[in-house]
Amino acid sequence: MQNPNFLTELMQIWLAQYANNQGNSLTTMGLFHWEFRPNKHKPEKLRRIPRIDMSMEIKNSSFKHAVYFLEIDAETLHVFESSGIALGGSNIAHEYALKEEVFIKGKVLMKSIR
Repeated sequence: MQNPNFLTELMQIWLAQYANNQGNSLTTMGLFHWEFRPNKHKPEKLRRIPRIDMSMEIKNSSFKHAVYFLEIDAETLHVFESSGIALGGSNIAHEYALKEEVFIKGKVLMKSIR
């Protein structure tokens, strides 16, 4: 698989460690940013919503497994993963920290089922 030209070195390291270890092969990869919206249940805490900036389809499949990246700094990466079929699936975003050339999975930033 040829990596898209928008992937940074940090993103390529993550792909080498995580994408190859998952049962479902990637169908799409890209970049995203966070959009913050009011939260009616907890007004003091904004809702974090991932918004896709750009993406590249790698292969066409009825079961999608998309990965989108947001590089925070030289050692921190937010990864938003979306998987499932057209009308059902899950979305989850984690924070990863690079420590001694190995990514450590951190906190869950958002999670939803569709």
